[in-house]
Amino acid sequence: MANAPSKNVKSVNRWTPNPAPINNDQLSDYLFHELNRLSDIIFNLDVMRLEETNVAPKKPRNGDIRYADGANWNPGGTGEGIYAYVNGAWAKL
Repeated sequence: MANAPSKNVKSVNRWTPNPAPINNDQLSDYLFHELNRLSDIIFNLDVMRLEETNVAPKKPRNGDIRYADGANWNPGGTGEGIYAYVNGAWAKL
């Protein structure tokens, strides 16, 4: 079974609203698209899907989890993968 077209596009885990339309006739389309974007983000958070990161976070805290690309950001030289920040260091999971 094929995915819905909105699921074929890579989603991100952060949302910033697009500018609202000037014409009120376009408001329903605007709201429809914004709610779909929010739905994708909530889905990603719900299933714990991580976006690939190519830069280390500036202020990591214990418990942070990231998916490092292994090229631009390669914590500890252990390559691409999922890392957790524990006791001041990144540990590959």
